[in-house]
Amino acid sequence: MTAENEISKQIKSLRSKMGWSQSQLADKLNVSKQSVSNWETGLKTPRMGALQKMSDLFGVSIGRITDGEASNSDLVIKTSQLMKLLSIQHQQEVYEFAKKKLSFSSNSNVIKFPKDDDTLEITASGVLSAGVGEFLDDSTKPFTVTVHKPVPSNYDYAFQINGHSMEPVYQDKQVVFVKKEDDYRDGQIIAAVMDGCAYLKKLSVVDGEATLVSLNPQYPNIKVDKETGVNVLGVVFS
Repeated sequence: MTAENEISKQIKSLRSKMGWSQSQLADKLNVSKQSVSNWETGLKTPRMGALQKMSDLFGVSIGRITDGEASNSDLVIKTSQLMKLLSIQHQQEVYEFAKKKLSFSSNSNVIKFPKDDDTLEITASGVLSAGVGEFLDDSTKPFTVTVHKPVPSNYDYAFQINGHSMEPVYQDKQVVFVKKEDDYRDGQIIAAVMDGCAYLKKLSVVDGEATLVSLNPQYPNIKVDKETGVNVLGVVFS
């Protein structure tokens, strides 16, 4: 196919996609309908000025019109046109989304295997149940666990999780770090002891009544008895 025939084909195709008649395209380009007809039949070839105007109108590169190739520049032009229609806030949201997609694409085929110097052995104070409860008292012996760096320096306890009631956020055998607080609020993830058993749960406080909530809906929540209460060891922060 000659260059002239390719240009004819592309002008007709792009015009049709926009839903314009030859007369409507001619009005937008400030040329006669006959000129558009001549371009589409191949009798004449549009000059560079007309090609540039059609490039802007169709939202494609000039190369798309002359060569029939959908290039990256077409997407750049279309994206630029759309971005101009968005508010500054929405432009920023589109930009952040694009950055995340780029990061995912860059790392999707990469598997990072931990190296020996990426891990550290620490002492865990015990086990927190993400299930039916783990016995924890003064006789519970600490044990050594291996965790990935970096390890926070300001934690009061390190506990290993046993169970699945806090999935998908907290996984079985994961190590969590706990910090003591003076006050505890609704919605915090806490390490708590009740009836001699240690739990990892979300604290829910409604009308003065506390509940230890499981993030996994397949596991029940635990109502805190007002008389016996619950001993909160601290807030999970890592």
